[in-house]
Amino acid sequence: MSGAGDTVIAVASACVAQGVEPTLMAALANMAGGLVCEKPGVVPVDAAELKAEALKLLK
Repeated sequence: MSGAGDTVIAVASACVAQGVEPTLMAALANMAGGLVCEKPGVVPVDAAELKAEALKLLK
């Protein structure tokens, strides 16, 4: 089974590997989990969608 938890862990792990600061890591990981919850079934994180949402935080 797969879901938002798997997505959050995957994005958080990728952030740690890239040296992203913990506050931003948490925001991105939780945002990614929320995005996959908006869609039915098991779906991957859409990188462009995650980027667009993340950029909204910076404004």
